[in-house]
Amino acid sequence: MVAITSGKVLVTGASGYIGAWVVKYLVEHNFAVRVATRNDEQAEFIENRFPEYKGKVSHVNVPNIEAENAYDEAVKDVDAIIHCASPVVFSFKDPSEIINPAIAGATGILKSAHKSGYVVKRVLITGSGVAIHNMDFPNIKDGTTFDEASWNTVAHDAKLDKDSSPWLVYNAAKTRAEKAAWEFVNSVRPSFDLVTILPTFNWGPFIHKVGALPTIGSSPGVFLSTLPVGETSGTTVGDWVDVRDTAELHVLALETPALGGERLATTNGLYAWQDIYDVLNAAGYDVPGKATKGAGAGKVNAPILNTKTFKFFPGFKYRSFEESVTDMAADLKAAGLLQ
Repeated sequence: MVAITSGKVLVTGASGYIGAWVVKYLVEHNFAVRVATRNDEQAEFIENRFPEYKGKVSHVNVPNIEAENAYDEAVKDVDAIIHCASPVVFSFKDPSEIINPAIAGATGILKSAHKSGYVVKRVLITGSGVAIHNMDFPNIKDGTTFDEASWNTVAHDAKLDKDSSPWLVYNAAKTRAEKAAWEFVNSVRPSFDLVTILPTFNWGPFIHKVGALPTIGSSPGVFLSTLPVGETSGTTVGDWVDVRDTAELHVLALETPALGGERLATTNGLYAWQDIYDVLNAAGYDVPGKATKGAGAGKVNAPILNTKTFKFFPGFKYRSFEESVTDMAADLKAAGLLQ
């Protein structure tokens, strides 16, 4: 376990919502960054979006993360790896279309890092908080909490087919990919250590390339597609975190020796959709209020805890719910996706 405070870091999924922010924080922490993208167009967008990255960010193309040895060239001569690339897809003909790339990407980059020799010191894999919460909703009592010792056994063990819930399949992909990564490390015992970063729903502004709703992807897409539909009871809830906090914690995790071999949940509490309507309506957005103002308060239970964040980073401060929601709404409005 060593502190990685300089050198070159490979970032996969750098053109995505979280990955783009991770690159920004790495550059600000004076790391050299190699971004792995599917094509030149994605890399060029990153370079053009941030001209100040010139000389600090290079790129390599990895067109198919499922391919054997896909990352062999990408991992050469890097001190650390942050693997953000994973499908965020909720439509499929067969669950394997989502699960196989998630597992192949996570284990494939570990295999490539292991083959590269003794240069790579730490690999961070961006998983998801859905791999923590066990989804056993009928048996979850109020006051139940989850943390990094918890696993989503329901999704991991589920028998999936073409009629399975897309949300269950997504949960299974995230859980099985992370499990496979830990199994590889525990079996092979590579020279580097592994940290998994497990964010809940990421809200906040975006700096990656976005288009129309079907192409925006990730949490902003979920936010935007759910907003007009609403939750009339105001009580359907989830855990959330600001994407900037998630990205910053990636870099802090890279720099902190004691985090080797740990899972780290990035989360800042629970929300109900009514809470989002209340914030947006108060900020002057044209969002019809669902249910009753304030109906989301007190309707939440079974959170994922963030105590490990403050164990390793006692001075860390998560951004507020209001800041995260309004900053994301401002970017969505600027992109012409929200009135």
